[in-house]
Amino acid sequence: MKILKIGGSALTDKKTGESYVKEVASRVARELRKDEKYVIVHGVGYIGHTLAKKYRLHLGFKNNPLEWAYLRAKVNEMTRDIVLALTEQGHPAIEISLPDIIRTHNGKIIFFDLEVVNDFIQKGFIPVMHGDGAIDDVLGLVVLSGDKIATEIAIRLNAEELIYGTDVDGILDVKGEVIKSINRKNIETLKFWDNNDFSGGMRNKVKEAMNLNGTVVKIINLRKDGMLARVLNGENVGTTIEG
Repeated sequence: MKILKIGGSALTDKKTGESYVKEVASRVARELRKDEKYVIVHGVGYIGHTLAKKYRLHLGFKNNPLEWAYLRAKVNEMTRDIVLALTEQGHPAIEISLPDIIRTHNGKIIFFDLEVVNDFIQKGFIPVMHGDGAIDDVLGLVVLSGDKIATEIAIRLNAEELIYGTDVDGILDVKGEVIKSINRKNIETLKFWDNNDFSGGMRNKVKEAMNLNGTVVKIINLRKDGMLARVLNGENVGTTIEG
């Protein structure tokens, strides 16, 4: 089984808010192999981050249910487009609501009912989720990033591969060139591109990937035709991370 994380950076422009959701969704739908099992998690993109910051949702629940609900409704518009594109191309995608199956304590996941997710997978469906809010017994509600969700699912369901789709060709070095392979032996010697818009999210992906045992992580560009198809066919594209 493979996990595909469609990054918010692939779906929307971080600075302008321009949407690439339908374009990326169509590309994913065309290039997914039909002989694989998948879980898809997508990021919240420009609109999600903008509203979360505006409403200060990262600070937890502050008696503001309408703001939380509105943010989720806007993110669900992206989910709808992704699911529709997949089903129109013959992929039985189905949205699963994370707040129904996950609970946290002070921001840490303490309950994640993946039995229902696995049941859908075994019946031939492709579960689709997104970065979301979760009921927290200390903070009321917390934001869980799509990266965190994808990593948790990969660990708990023993995924063979976790593919991050972004707006760049992979992890870049100080010269702006793609680093083909990252592992425990070379990570301390690598120097990543330190552009502020790039380094934070990518460093987090590398950190999360190093927590995975047995799951190979690939980082590719989902704004380009063919990259997903190539990585699913076993080609060495993008960056490969092995913890």
